Amino acid sequence: MALTYKEGTLERDESKYIQCLKEAAIIGRPDAQEELATAYNVRRNNEQEQILHYATLAASHGNSRACGMLGHFFMRAECGLTESLILGKHYSEMYFEDAEEGDPCNPVSACNLSLALYRLGLDLFERIMDIPGHSPIPKSLFWRRALKGDPTVETNDLVIKFISMVENEAKSHCTNCRKEAGSSPLKRCIRCLGAWYCGKECR
Repeated sequence: MALTYKEGTLERDESKYIQCLKEAAIIGRPDAQEELATAYNVRRNNEQEQILHYATLAASHGNSRACGMLGHFFMRAECGLTESLILGKHYSEMYFEDAEEGDPCNPVSACNLSLALYRLGLDLFERIMDIPGHSPIPKSLFWRRALKGDPTVETNDLVIKFISMVENEAKSHCTNCRKEAGSSPLKRCIRCLGAWYCGKECR
């Protein structure tokens, strides 16, 4: 019913559209809760409490788009929230866990997850990014590479620059023994594509 008022199948009426969404949200429909949060966010009428309320409700029911929305808010300190890399990472990961098979990759959530992993790695391990078993580089690169060439990503050059920066930093020394690359290039791990080694003994 809400969509008939939104798309004009009946008579286009935003107030009736919002009211129908609220009625569906109250009875626990996560898709209506997420759409309501999105509608309030699009209106930009200083309705932060409403946006967060319905986005959190929908996310608690496993709505992937609501998880992505909350992840973005925490990463960008939007909607009255303070920046939290941990919560940004948490909700961005939940987006991909809850997304249905075959859904296209959400570029915003992929970018947020990549950035959160990288920055948390810097903070947690005092800028030593390649501790064996704890390096955030492979996962960070995986999600950033998922954006490469995506026509919906307006800042594709920034995606390429980020990948290049992280790869150049990682391949300058062996991930295991930290020996400098020197004149002979290191061998890249063919599984994670985010670690470089001297040879088999370090792999």
